[in-house]
Amino acid sequence: MGVKSLQDRMVPSVYGVGYLGCNLELKTTYNGKKCNIYTQWKNMIERCYNEKFHQLRPTYEGCTVSDEFKDYSKWREWYDKYPYKQDDWQLDKDLLAKGNKIYSSETCVFLPHIINSTLTKSNKTRGEYLIGVYFGTHNNKFKSYLSKRGKKMWLGSFNTEIEAFNAYKQSKESYIKELADKYKDLLDPRAYEALYNYTVDVDD
Repeated sequence: MGVKSLQDRMVPSVYGVGYLGCNLELKTTYNGKKCNIYTQWKNMIERCYNEKFHQLRPTYEGCTVSDEFKDYSKWREWYDKYPYKQDDWQLDKDLLAKGNKIYSSETCVFLPHIINSTLTKSNKTRGEYLIGVYFGTHNNKFKSYLSKRGKKMWLGSFNTEIEAFNAYKQSKESYIKELADKYKDLLDPRAYEALYNYTVDVDD
C-alpha cells in the first residue's frame, strides 16, 4: 500500500467520525465477509452517531466514542489485548460507571448476552410507573415482574407503587449477583465487582 492508501484510511468514512487508522495490515473483510470485530466497532460508532438509529433507540442519544476508539486500528489493538471476552459477548459501556455515555478503553467491558440484556432498560416499554412496576386495573393494585432467562417471573401484588418497586429491586439485584457468580471465572474482575455492587434505583 502506498501513501495515498494510508491517507484514505485516515478519512472519517464511518458515520462521519470513524476511520480505519494507520495499521495497513488490518482488513475489514475476510473471504468476502465482513470481519466480526470490524462489525462490532462499526456498530458502536453507529449507536452514537447515526440519527436514524436514535429514532429507534433514543437512549443512545448523547453517547459518544473516545478519540482512541474512533480509530479502528487502535480499537482492534485494544480488542486483541482484552482477555475477558467470548465471540458472542456484547460490548457494554456503562456497567463500570452507571449512566456513562462514552465508549472508551477505560469504560468498556464485554458481557454475555444474558447479563447485558438483564441490565438493559427500555423506557419505551416500561410505562408511567417505577421500573419493574405495573398497575392492575382489575384489582387496583400495583404488581411487579422480573424478566429472568427470557421469562416473566411474578413477584406479587402490592398496595403501593414503592412496595412493588422494592420487590422488583430485591429480586433483580439478587438475580444479577447470581449471573455474576455463574460467569465469574470468565468476566473482567472489574465487571464482576460492578455486578455484585449493582443497585436498581427508583430513577432507573
